[in-house]
Parts: sequence; C-alpha cells; structure tokens
Amino acid sequence: MLASAPALAVDRDMVIDTADGPRHALVIPAPSGPRPTVIVLHGALGSGAGTARTAGFAEAAARRNFTAVFPDGLDRQWNDGRMDGHNGPDDIGFIRALVRRLVADGVADPHRVYLAGISNGGMMSFALACKAPELFAGIGTIIANMPAGVEPCTARPMPVVMINGTADPMVPYRGGEVGLRGGRGLVWSAETTAAFFARRDGCDAQRMVALPHRDDTNGTSVTQISWQNCKVTGGVSLYRVEGGGHALPGRRALAPRLLGPSNFDIDSAETILTAFDRDGAL
Repeated sequence: MLASAPALAVDRDMVIDTADGPRHALVIPAPSGPRPTVIVLHGALGSGAGTARTAGFAEAAARRNFTAVFPDGLDRQWNDGRMDGHNGPDDIGFIRALVRRLVADGVADPHRVYLAGISNGGMMSFALACKAPELFAGIGTIIANMPAGVEPCTARPMPVVMINGTADPMVPYRGGEVGLRGGRGLVWSAETTAAFFARRDGCDAQRMVALPHRDDTNGTSVTQISWQNCKVTGGVSLYRVEGGGHALPGRRALAPRLLGPSNFDIDSAETILTAFDRDGAL
C-alpha cells in the first residue's frame, strides 16, 4: 500500500527554475539511486500530488523499487501543441530541465527515464516524444491521442503503450476535436497515433487479442492491438477499451454519466509499467 512504502518517507518537492518561473515536481525516490524513473504528467485541472494519490503509479513505484516523479503544469495544464489558442509556457523546456536535475542529483538513471501521461498529460507525452525523444526510453499514455499541432515529429524508436476508450467524449477515439463540446484543438485517432509510432519502431505485423473479462458491471471490455517484429523490445501496444469513457482503467470513474465508464479488466499503471519492464529496463 502507498502508506507502507519506505520510499515515501523521503518524497520531496523538487523546484526547477525556468523562464516561466519556479516549477515544481513531487519526487518519490527509490531507496537507492540512480534508478529507473517514470515521470507522470497529470491531466488538465489535475496536479502532480493528486495524480500520485489516485492514479496508481506511486503504489507501483513502491512495489517495484523505482522512482516516480509527478510534475505540476502551470495553471494545471500542459502546453501540448494543440492548435486551441493556448500559447502557454515552455513545458518541453521544463521537462528537459527536470530530467537533467533528476540525473544530476543521482535519482534517475539517464538511460532508463520513462514518461507516462493522462489525457492532457498524455498529449504532452506525445509532444515530448516528438520534440525531445532523446530523453526517454519509452512512453505510456492514458485517454490521449497525438495532438495535431506537434508536427513535424522527430520521435525515435521506443516502446509505446496507449490505453484509450472507444466511447471517450473528451478525447475522441476516432480523432477530431477535443472537449465535450469541441473547441479544444485537434487530435489524431488512437489507431492512427499507434500506427505512426509502429512505423517509427519498424514494426511489420499486427495482432489483436481480446483480454480476459474480469468485470461485468458496466459492459466494457479490452482488446489489445499490438504491433510486432519491431526494432525495439516491446514495440507498440494499444489497449482499446470497448465502451470505455474518459477514465483510467483500474480506477473509479469520476463522472461516469458525463465522461463515460471506467474498466476494471486492466490497471492502467500496471499495464504501462509491465510493458516497460518487458526489456528488463525496470
């Protein structure tokens, strides 16, 4: 459990000086470093500390003996490159500086820094994979697609894990305008996003598997679409949550009537970390 993990006794607020002013990140380090490190980006209106409490990555960090980092976006959002009129801060510069600091402080292994993001944070993760690919050994996203405004993309081959609901009213599975009423910028479809990274990874085969159905309460299920024979171990996987909404699988949906149901056949954090662990990196 989160409260019993010894690493949590030394968690700290890391302050990074940037052109946009001081930026903050909650760091939950492993007992000894440098260690594999996962940077987790919250969704819009979220926070690093709130995501550490609710998304499951902090618990996974304690179990697996790796460092988890939860930065805060300015005004509780990330400047992910969507063409939505949001000319925000230099978040790519902030995350670059954060990674440098984690490495310099002996917290993070520079060859084993991973990125995970939820919703707006997931779109920011795609932007970072495109604009700062040298920083990361892999990315995982939940309820997020590639922002249309990040092109050109210089992403290099790396493991990619995506978890998307087909009935997400906020970030449409088939792409298009973001937001319940639109107007929050454009994204690619989930499958176009995954296929893009599969091409970057040199994958030449695709496999679809229906995952075991463990929960019958809301009619959702999960299909794993994986691209194989890739240049990198792990390749690309898209976990398509059939009937799933804008919610983290494995966690209670916050507003199911508005945003759709969650799914309990998989746990988002464990699914992403298991994929990163496939090449022995964690």
